[in-house]
Amino acid sequence: MGWLMRWFRKSREQDIERELRSHLELEAEEQRDSGLSPGDAPNAARRAFGNTTLVKEDVRAMWTWTTIDRLAQDLRYALRTMRKNLGFSAAAILSLALGIGANTAIFSLIDALLLRSLPVRNPAELVQVMLVELGHPVDSFGYPSIGALAARTDIFAGLCGFSSASFNLASRDGSERVSGAWVTGGYYQTLGLDAFAGRLLTPADDQPGAPPVAVLSYAYWQNRFAGNFGVLGQSIEIDGKPVKIVGISPRGFSGANVGDAANLTIPLAALAQLTPERAPQLESGSQWLRVLARPQPGISMAQAKARLAVVWPRMAPIATTARMNAERRQVLLNSTIDLVPGGTGWSYLREQFRRPLFVLMGVTGLVLLIACANFANLLLARGAARSKEIALRFAIGAGRGRIVRQLLTESLMLSSVGAALGIGLAWPASRLLVVLLSSGRRDVVLLNLQPDATVLLFTSAVAVVTGILFGLVPALRATATGPGPALKTNSGITPRTRSRFLPALVVSQVSLSLVILIGAGLFARTLRNLQQLDPGFRREGVLIVNFDARPAGYKDARLAALYRDLQEEFAALPGVISASLSSNTPLSGGIWSEPVSVNGQPATQESVHVNSIAPRFFETLGTPLVLGRDFTERDGPAAGGVAIVNENFVRRYLPEGHPLGQQISLPGSRSHVMEIVGVVKDTASWSLREPAPPFVYASYFQYPENIGFASFEIRAGSSLAQTAKLVQGDLRARFGETSAQAQVQTMTEQVERTLTQERLLAALGTCFGALALVLAAVGLYGLLAYTVARSTSEIGIRMALGAERTEVLWGVFKGALRLLGWGVALGIPAAYAGSRLIASTLFGLTATDPLTILEATLLLGATVILAAFLPARRASRVDPMVALRYE
Repeated sequence: MGWLMRWFRKSREQDIERELRSHLELEAEEQRDSGLSPGDAPNAARRAFGNTTLVKEDVRAMWTWTTIDRLAQDLRYALRTMRKNLGFSAAAILSLALGIGANTAIFSLIDALLLRSLPVRNPAELVQVMLVELGHPVDSFGYPSIGALAARTDIFAGLCGFSSASFNLASRDGSERVSGAWVTGGYYQTLGLDAFAGRLLTPADDQPGAPPVAVLSYAYWQNRFAGNFGVLGQSIEIDGKPVKIVGISPRGFSGANVGDAANLTIPLAALAQLTPERAPQLESGSQWLRVLARPQPGISMAQAKARLAVVWPRMAPIATTARMNAERRQVLLNSTIDLVPGGTGWSYLREQFRRPLFVLMGVTGLVLLIACANFANLLLARGAARSKEIALRFAIGAGRGRIVRQLLTESLMLSSVGAALGIGLAWPASRLLVVLLSSGRRDVVLLNLQPDATVLLFTSAVAVVTGILFGLVPALRATATGPGPALKTNSGITPRTRSRFLPALVVSQVSLSLVILIGAGLFARTLRNLQQLDPGFRREGVLIVNFDARPAGYKDARLAALYRDLQEEFAALPGVISASLSSNTPLSGGIWSEPVSVNGQPATQESVHVNSIAPRFFETLGTPLVLGRDFTERDGPAAGGVAIVNENFVRRYLPEGHPLGQQISLPGSRSHVMEIVGVVKDTASWSLREPAPPFVYASYFQYPENIGFASFEIRAGSSLAQTAKLVQGDLRARFGETSAQAQVQTMTEQVERTLTQERLLAALGTCFGALALVLAAVGLYGLLAYTVARSTSEIGIRMALGAERTEVLWGVFKGALRLLGWGVALGIPAAYAGSRLIASTLFGLTATDPLTILEATLLLGATVILAAFLPARRASRVDPMVALRYE
């Protein structure tokens, strides 16, 4: 097709040439008839006929492909210009690539986490069901409530509950931990999915007594079983129980929990068979499942809400249990149902990282503005250097609009190449972000960061807007001067005019850089403040051993004996100072809370945090005992109930009386009366940011029927790595390869995992601050170097008249400091105006912290001085004779 177009264009060009020759020959003949000599007639004919080049352009304008043809010409010329000026092109492209790449990386994560729809049938139809308690939406339901809602087929075509899980899968090498999900029987039906092979789960699989079955994800089936269809109908061993594989989910689907890979999906009814100790989680009162639903065709979300407002009050009692206190029961009975769009699935990451990601998106937006200002600076300088070329094009008849279009094409070409390179940079950067997110309490197992149409559209829009918006002003300025002044100069640079645009761009870069540096400083100091905060325990030198599930075959008294033996074995290991165990460890992400009754009074409406601990727990963690005693081996099932509380509990519930000897009970789980025998220092529970809540510590071995999960705490005086090897060896000796269900980590690692958000903001804020600083320094250097080059003759005259080199140096530095002053004057108010956007992410300081502002300003000032050094040095070395030679 291309050769045909070239042949047709060549044919038309030949036709135009023949037509023009014919007209010129006729005109020359008329001139000869009027009396001119044969030698003068052709020249007279050409003068009378006019500009033949312009005639050709007018004829071509009538061709249907003129616009495309001119665009192709502009593109070819832009490519030649870029090849000819590789240094300029590389600087412009790299500036934009860094700015666009940073934005694309953050936006890719936002898209994958918040915007991308699940790969299911008509995801826009899905809604997430929320329980509204006391005006606050709660995204978790109990198993019985989900069954009752799914039965409302007059409202929902499908409704399902699900929760992330991990399973111990037996293998030839022992066992492996596989991520998966517990789901209700209507899970795949609600999502509208068909099996890749076999069948998917159905409501019949989610019935009490139904044999345990599982569905494999396509990716896991390929990786673990090499795509072998023979696994269908076979059984795998999960937590020591056989589970039949009935199907493989469709390709590309990894579950409704975004960020978690559901390699195995198992119906919730099998929970009681696979892990009997967790059977109470299927009863009313245990809220831990997220709910997605698909309304019946023809029923809008508003109509579904209206119908649920009528039927839910009659269904709400199913969410309650007789063990609940009256206040909690009343809250559930008065609850309502809300529906929100659910096509993007659910993720625990959203609430944690939504604000930080949008803050970082704002920061990268500022970085992009700085990069765009650099881009405009380069185009302005390039336009000045091309002044003679542009003047010549004016002189031979090119219109201003044509030249501006050509310059815009070049800027769009540069921004497009920068965007393409930015996408390439964003690919590894976005994966680095996932690594940072995975340093939290839960690993981000799977997050689809492959650029989709939304990401590509975003990047393309950024490239086009950048190319036009920041290329238009330089193009207009480059074509504002006529051909005369440029052609008169010898330097190739247009005569000096007073321009405020270039300095304004640099001032904007300096001010935006200051805003980013202040933000980065605030994020870094927040992280440092939290790391240096006293959590109420000593994190150094402590090893944590977490059992994800109750060891198979152990229950009640036998399980208590096992845990006692393990505690004694760990305490006897070489280098171990003390060992203990508990239901939860501080900052582990696990919380047990419920109302408390003090001295027989009605249970409080507010809940207190509760933990079951063994003797020496406080000694192992280094938490001081303020009053009374610790638990001992005598505090067993045969002894009276005892409890230890923290200082905040005493302040809240026993402000006037002496706490020792007071009576408390926990109506929700332990109706036994417990006597307070000790008071300990307040410790962080869920987050370092939150003050310590009122806490009740119960004796771990006093109530064998409540023994379940356990975390062992081991304080070692020697290497923790060596102690961890000894612990793992002891577990393998006792449990064999199934010891994989026990996870070993240090307390320091556990604490650091709670600071993922702060570490993300501090790390990326520092990186973006450094990038902004470099871009601003490059912009300032470019402006000063350009100014020095244009002022060479002026500097030469001054030095010829006796000016000292120090005066010339100070002149350049004074200009740089003036730009710095304006940038600081604009940047500090801008940082103050945006402070409320990041105030909630800070800890231990305000968004207007004077020390941070001072440090950022000094760093920026040092960078400005460094950027001005080379242009100032070059200016001071100007030879007056060389500078004046061209005047």
